[in-house]
Amino acid sequence: MSSIRKPGQPGKAMDKQEGIHPYAIPFLWLGNKKVIDRFIWIPFFGLILTILIGLLYPQKHPAPWDVVPGSWALIGFVSYSLIVLCAKPLTFLLARPENYYGEGGLLDPEFSVENVEDEND
Repeated sequence: MSSIRKPGQPGKAMDKQEGIHPYAIPFLWLGNKKVIDRFIWIPFFGLILTILIGLLYPQKHPAPWDVVPGSWALIGFVSYSLIVLCAKPLTFLLARPENYYGEGGLLDPEFSVENVEDEND
């Protein structure tokens, strides 16, 4: 596979990216250790922002359960717990064995891939 160098990107950086799908390259920064360690702050600031917006702009038509303090936190916790608890049964329902699609190779022995042009060339 020939490496395609982007302008302004050093050669060693591209050598590390050899074999990575081109559409994945813009998202490689998400694997950076600093990003992973500090990622918790994004939802935290989102939480603070939504609380402030809720205080500054109260709802015109509040839900009946809004009179109970922390009701949305309880609803969120129950919903999240339900998703986590459903993951295990869904894994058993949706999982397939490794050889589910067969052992590989061509289905039709008459067909040959030798004459098929490679799209990457």
